[in-house]
Amino acid sequence: MARRLFDESKCAIPSLWCGESDTVPTKRDGESYYYRAGSRAECLKKGIGAGTFIERKKDLPSTSIQQIKYVGEAYEKKFQKEGIRDLPQLVKVASGKSAADIEAMIKRVVTKKGGGVDERAYNSILLYLYRHGKNNLPECISIKP
Repeated sequence: MARRLFDESKCAIPSLWCGESDTVPTKRDGESYYYRAGSRAECLKKGIGAGTFIERKKDLPSTSIQQIKYVGEAYEKKFQKEGIRDLPQLVKVASGKSAADIEAMIKRVVTKKGGGVDERAYNSILLYLYRHGKNNLPECISIKP
């Protein structure tokens, strides 16, 4: 059976619209899309999270795995346990694996303490690999808003 090509549009992550207008724009950039307007509290939380990420990212090496959206220190440590210390090594290791092996490895890394897979981190890692030349990838997880 022929393997289907990777569809980056299936990786889109639902996001709240936090703008001046109540009209939610149709944004689909392959990485995320707006699905509804956020409340004041939700937008404040989103803004603080984005600001924290931007500030943290400034102090990271450009090859840190934490440069991938939704990948933090805990996931980077799990990648290190897999023998992957930076972004170039992630791409290199993925290039030598099948789609099933890549899926298993990423799921081991982004499984949360409760046992569920962090879908946002999973999809973001797959998008990173795809955008860096890896085509034989598993499908992204469809994330419901």
